[in-house]
Amino acid sequence: MTKNNSQNLEKIFNFLHKIENLKSTLRYNKTTSGRTESSADHSWRLALMVFIIADELKLDIDANRSVKIALVHDLAEALVGDIDAISIAEGKVSEGEKEKQEIKAIVNLKKTLPETIGKEILDLWNEYNDSKTREAKFVKALDKIETLTQLAESGYETYDKPEFIPNYANKSVESFPELSNMLKIVKRKIKAEFKKGNIEWKKEYI
Repeated sequence: MTKNNSQNLEKIFNFLHKIENLKSTLRYNKTTSGRTESSADHSWRLALMVFIIADELKLDIDANRSVKIALVHDLAEALVGDIDAISIAEGKVSEGEKEKQEIKAIVNLKKTLPETIGKEILDLWNEYNDSKTREAKFVKALDKIETLTQLAESGYETYDKPEFIPNYANKSVESFPELSNMLKIVKRKIKAEFKKGNIEWKKEYI
């Protein structure tokens, strides 16, 4: 092992130490055990879904790059926490402030890594947020579907803001319509939970 390898490994361990906090970064959702879901929980299953669904649907995308995007898409939350869609919709935090905080965080994380891998992670993170490539659109749509899947699993008793749930993934899936059938499946599950909880399923919940 060269001196440079050793130095780079030290940097990587420093980075891994910083992003370990993602395991304790809590999200809106609950797991089926009743505990609050972490960003790391979510990112792990999203990455798993990415390669399984890409293969099953024979999608014309770079699956390996898509998995990488899924793994890094929430890394900034290790430093700034999860600023959820409900907080933004209710005006507690603006989209601009969320973006500002997360950009600062991901740039700081990049600086802890060796130059090449640091740049790759930043590029992947930016690709997801820009959502211009097919890979980024795929991961973003699947990210929303994973969130809805968790909500369907945790059940209606965890829905303190049910009005935000049914159409949560619509816009992202419209950008990647190959996932429309997946969205229909998870929406049926969400609708069933609404029925169990006697929550109105409004006509605009298409």
